[in-house]
Amino acid sequence: MVRAIASLTCRAAPALRRAFSTGEQKVTSGGFSFPAPRSLQQIVRLELLENEPRARVQQIWEEYHHEKGDALATTLSGAEFAVLAERARASPFFVFPVYRKDGFFNMICQFQDTCFLLTYLEAFKENPALAPPCLTVSLFGDLAESKDVGLLRADIVNMLDKKESQVLLDQLLASYSDEKLFQWVHKFNHEPDNH
Repeated sequence: MVRAIASLTCRAAPALRRAFSTGEQKVTSGGFSFPAPRSLQQIVRLELLENEPRARVQQIWEEYHHEKGDALATTLSGAEFAVLAERARASPFFVFPVYRKDGFFNMICQFQDTCFLLTYLEAFKENPALAPPCLTVSLFGDLAESKDVGLLRADIVNMLDKKESQVLLDQLLASYSDEKLFQWVHKFNHEPDNH
């Protein structure tokens, strides 16, 4: 399945096809299935990316995801990636508004292991364990040390379009990366009564 998807989305770029052809098929046996790849090897043939220079890795990653309707991608330097992951572990929750023509709604993000899960705040307040993820942002640090590049992939699970998902991803990255904005994230997690 992964090979077929890569072949359809990367017709004109043999390097992309090779890099994203893992030969693995996703098989589930019922029950909850995590809505995003759990490892970089589920998306790419890592050994092929390891042979490319940093700039080419970034280009391959972003081009592959550009035309996908259900995923977004970006890259960070190794240092930026480390800061993001460290801050996310220390302050795993934050709330982001999403604006639409008829108003707005709030999304809450929770960082778990190497992934941000974003869901409707109202669904989370009703039952955190059953709140369905609308967007997942997976952090892949496999190449952070060797290539100085951290790979991020946002999988659009439901209820958001690609534009809204891109805005959310940008807000999330800014909130956890920018020193001034991160103060709000830190206060939200560690001083909830002081804002």
